[in-house]
Formats: sequence, C-alpha cells, structure tokens
Amino acid sequence: MEYELKVLEHIITIVLNPSRIKRDNLNDEFLSECKLHADAEKERIRKQFTLMAFGVSQESHIESYYQKHQAILIQLADTAFKYIQPDEPESIYRLTNEISIIDFYKEISIIDFYKEISRIPEELLYFMKMNFPEYFDIEKKLPDAKRGLMLPEIKRNLKLIKNELGKFEIESNLIKITCSPFEDYLSAEKNITYRDFAYLKELQRELISFIGKKNKVNANEDMRRQLLYLNFNRLSFFNYYISHIEEEVKNCNTIPELIEFYSLKTKLINQQPMKPGLVLKPGLPSIKEQVGSWICEELYYIEKRHKLLSKVHLQKNEEPSNESKIHTSLSVSHLALAVKLLVESKMITNTNSTELMRIVARNFKTDKQEVISEDSLRNKSYNFETATVSRLKDEIIGLMNLARKY
Repeated sequence: MEYELKVLEHIITIVLNPSRIKRDNLNDEFLSECKLHADAEKERIRKQFTLMAFGVSQESHIESYYQKHQAILIQLADTAFKYIQPDEPESIYRLTNEISIIDFYKEISIIDFYKEISRIPEELLYFMKMNFPEYFDIEKKLPDAKRGLMLPEIKRNLKLIKNELGKFEIESNLIKITCSPFEDYLSAEKNITYRDFAYLKELQRELISFIGKKNKVNANEDMRRQLLYLNFNRLSFFNYYISHIEEEVKNCNTIPELIEFYSLKTKLINQQPMKPGLVLKPGLPSIKEQVGSWICEELYYIEKRHKLLSKVHLQKNEEPSNESKIHTSLSVSHLALAVKLLVESKMITNTNSTELMRIVARNFKTDKQEVISEDSLRNKSYNFETATVSRLKDEIIGLMNLARKY
C-alpha cells in the first residue's frame, strides 16, 4: 500500500522542527520554499486520495489505506500544533515560549508561516472526511488544533446554557448531567474523538434551540425527553432517569396501579423518537433500550408478584394448552439464543422482551420439554455457554447452505 505522506511528514517533523532550525536559515527564501513545497504536496496528496477511491483495489485495501493516512495526518496536525499554542480568540496562534526561533526572528511572517503549515494536515483531514466519509474513522481523536479553535465557543455557550437552564428551574443535577459533555471537551486530560465532537455540536445546537423557547411549563420533563431524543446514553443520565421514575412510583399504592404506571412508562419510552445515527457513548446500548429494559424488568416482577398474591397456582399462559405448538429440535438454550439473535438483527422488532419470551415459551416445545418455562427461557437468554453458541453457528451455516439451493 502506497504511503503518500512521506514528504509532508519530513517537512513538518524534520525541516520545520524548531529545535532543528538554524538561525541562519530563517529567511524569506527558506520560508517561501518550504511553503511552496508543502502546498504542492498537499495538492498531490489530494489527487492520490481521489485516485485511490476510484481505483480497482479491494474494499478492505481502500479502507486500510485511508485510515492509515488519517491516523498519520492527525499525528502531523498535533505535531505542528505543538510548535504553536492557543492565545486569544482573535489570534489563536503564537510560538511557544520554549521555541528559541521567536527570539531569533520576531517578525509576524514567522508566526503566519507556522499557522499556514499547521493547517495543511487539517485541510487534508477535512478533504478526506468530506469526500470519503465511508472510510473516515470517526472514532479517531480530533486534532488538538481543531479542538483548540472551538474552546472559546464551547466556553461561551456552556456558560449561556447553564444560566438559561437555571432560569427555567431545571433540576441542578439534570443541568450538571446535560452539560457534562461540554466539561469533558474543556478537560485537557480527556481525548475527544470526531464522534464526540459531532455529538457535542448537535447537543449544543439542540440546547440553544431549547432555551430559545419560551413558556416552559414542564421544563424538566421536556429536558429529559430532549436527552432521550439525542440518545444521551451516559450512565449518569440513566441513573438519574431511573431515580426520577422511582420517585414517581411512590404515588402508586396498589399493585394494579403499579402495573398501570409501568405499562404506561413502557408505552411512552417505546414511542419516544430518537435522532437517527446519534449516540453519546457508542459502546453502550441506546438510552431508550437501557431505560426500556429496566422498566420491563420492573413490570415483569410486579406482574409475577401480583399473580402470586392472587394465589393463582398456574398462570393462564402457563397452563397446558390443547392447541398445537411449534416443535423445534433446538434445546431451550439454543432457542433462547436464536430469539436473541433475531431481536438484535432487527428481524424481530418487538421491543418488550418480557412479552416476547412469554409468547415463545407458550408456543414452542422441544424434543425434551413439552412445556417451556418462561422463566427458564428468559434466564437462558442472558447467559450462553460456548457450546450453545457453537451449536447454533452450525445450524445457521446449515441454513445458509440450504438457502443457496433456491
């Protein structure tokens, strides 16, 4: 795989490294030559990036090519940024105190020159992101320079958002949770990815729109819905949301009231829209899924408790039925895994996992079990042994081979 950044890397890390530059070299001819060379490389690299996209290489080869160059460009952008530091919003670049060339040559042209050079890797990253988004890795860290440019805006808007949300009498804990991504961005110790940055921009836009609306009667509820819509799936918000539900449920005095309360919550959560493609924490389930699963577990427990207290020996849906059942050669463990795979692949779109397991248990039987326990099926869907997974893989491969005959 061709490496396109060799020359640009040499210019930034060797030729223009302040610790390597000799005092006699700092003249207009040297700066002009470096700038022309770097600009020419920028244009050549752009062309090569474009040619690669329309070449005949395999998809995996193309993806590897772009992501390798993306990673190196981020490193070069950060290296160039180390030669300069943020200062004032109007002029965010200055040479660092430790770089001796500022003492040798104080003309503004030196500072401008380093500003222009530092932008070349960023421009190439932007070109890659805009033109080849399918290969651009949004989980890579944001270059320090781009992050630094946004710091003044983030600080201003964070202060504005906190003040305005406070005027709506939104709970202080909810304000703190809502503003936590901004605090993360301002923290020097935390790396920010392209995904983090995109989420923060969308969160900022939505919050500014939110505080622009007047006459907020149920501001706290509106804010909770807003964070659900933005898939704010941070653990702190999940814990806060559950605490809020637990506070509300104290008004229910009977089991039927509890069942009605949690059933309504399930309905509202399932109907809550979410902005497509947006997620705060990509490694975690969506906030709707987290909250919905918790509510379903509570509802399942209460319904089961209600039936026990009613002294019904057998639930109606567990009584032997004269109706025919679907007979499967799978074991209960394999059946539970199969259902879970169908749900996760979106081939089954039921969102109430408790109800789904109840339906499966009621309508299926195995070679060894005429009546499948709903509890057994449900418990097995949370923990799978290696042998169970391997057996089902073999069954799926068999299905694929069978499908090829059609």
